[in-house]
Amino acid sequence: MLVYRVKATEMDKNKTTKILNKYLSGRFSAEKERLVQQWIIKESDQKEKEQASLDYWDELEVKADGSAFSAYKRVESKIAKTGSTTVIIPLYKKLLRVAAILIPLFIIAGGYHYYTSVKHNMTEISVAYGEDKHLFLPDGSEIWINAGSTIKYPNELGGPERLVHLDGEAYFSVIKDESRPFIVRTKALSVKVLGTKFNVKAYSCDEKAMTTLASGKVEVTTNTNVSKILKPNEHLIFNKTTSDIGITEVTTVETGGWIIGQIIFDNVSHKEIMQTLERRFNIVIEDKTGVPDSKLYTIKFVKNESLDEIMSVLEELIGFSCERNNNKLILLRSVT
Repeated sequence: MLVYRVKATEMDKNKTTKILNKYLSGRFSAEKERLVQQWIIKESDQKEKEQASLDYWDELEVKADGSAFSAYKRVESKIAKTGSTTVIIPLYKKLLRVAAILIPLFIIAGGYHYYTSVKHNMTEISVAYGEDKHLFLPDGSEIWINAGSTIKYPNELGGPERLVHLDGEAYFSVIKDESRPFIVRTKALSVKVLGTKFNVKAYSCDEKAMTTLASGKVEVTTNTNVSKILKPNEHLIFNKTTSDIGITEVTTVETGGWIIGQIIFDNVSHKEIMQTLERRFNIVIEDKTGVPDSKLYTIKFVKNESLDEIMSVLEELIGFSCERNNNKLILLRSVT
């Protein structure tokens, strides 16, 4: 019986090694790569996966024939396709050996500013302005992170609850687990679910925090300890200044429209519109229009319009003129 167990373990290790070697060599199709990425970040067999990655990298180093450099450039090129990546790692570890373990995460998290803390066992990911990113959590749940946002979560979601900290906006598709609720915590509110799809927008610098439910059911609790249960297609707005709470109905398309390139403004101020555009297009907007926050606007850009196209429409709607200076827009009051 003992011999059988040893053989089974060896078979599992060999299977892990073969999969990772093929993955790191770039020999899977795009669809297969996506499935392997999900498998890589699952909590099971992490030691085997790390060892297989180290063995792969060590083998490249031993060859000393340019393979290691080629492998690095292959990973670097995959990262570059989706943006710049900043990785901070403990200095006591060898760079190349750590890189071998982190290669799968680089490919998944291309364009993120990625930081992992060994001491606190937490992962923090920030997405720059002009970017939006998609990742899988260790439990298989998915997150789409919008521009200018940061999330933080435990490297292993094995406790009594699955807790994610958010500053910004993200859309969540949560794997159902009735024994372990999934909680998204922001400074203004927290959202508790078992398994569902929902959007949370809670930038620290914004006056309002919002949650929109696509399916299932969520409990939203504000920092004033007021709780509300949302039904599908309901949109909750919490005013952080006044503590007012409003709930309205939205269409399914509006719930996570930004994921597919839409920009939807529903009864929002001129200031909120410009904040969204700054994050979306990674620009600076200097507003000299004097448009009061009390004036609210509803407009939907349902395709990937350029910034120039969007500003042209807003100039007519709100009534201002726009001057461009490199990566800066200056909004001036229109003279009519």
